[in-house]
Amino acid sequence: MKKTIQVRTKYLVLSGAMIGVLTLTAGACDDGGGDGGQTKENKQQAQSTNSLVTNQPLPHFNYSQLRQNLKEIETAEANGVQTTTFFFNQGVQDPIDSCPSIGAPIPTTDQLSNPQQTTDGHYNGNYGLTTIGQMDPTGVYTGDSTGTYVMCVGGNGKTYASYWEGYVKTVFANATWDKSTHSVKVLGDPSFNFTGKK
Repeated sequence: MKKTIQVRTKYLVLSGAMIGVLTLTAGACDDGGGDGGQTKENKQQAQSTNSLVTNQPLPHFNYSQLRQNLKEIETAEANGVQTTTFFFNQGVQDPIDSCPSIGAPIPTTDQLSNPQQTTDGHYNGNYGLTTIGQMDPTGVYTGDSTGTYVMCVGGNGKTYASYWEGYVKTVFANATWDKSTHSVKVLGDPSFNFTGKK
């Protein structure tokens, strides 16, 4: 009987020690790196964010010059107003060409159709939707490019497309290149009524 009591006592002491270790471990998780710690950190971050938003709220404007000018740029592009474009080679000070043009330069990567499509995918035994390239209506796939189309206006008043892979500069006005200052010189009024400071 005495032997049985000693064995039971050993088990109780051992069980008590294990419970103590588990309690300490759980407490450490709550204070530091476990889910409890993460929740505490999230709450602190939320308090910090709320404090900043309360004390330094985002500004409110009834009018935005930036928004107005962006609307005007898109309107001018859509309406194809008169512009002047200069074609540059990298590292060369003066343009190699210029032309009266309409609208803004068109990157060759601009598309009317979506260049990507979703399809069912299978990878390492997993199934799901994935994105792949989609053929353009012209029958080819669009890649990366530095190419630009410019709609130039010829001497006869007819428009022709000029393709260039170098840098271009377009101004929404009649302009010329000033070789003495190596810069664009605008001639007369802009071709679109952009607003200035309100």
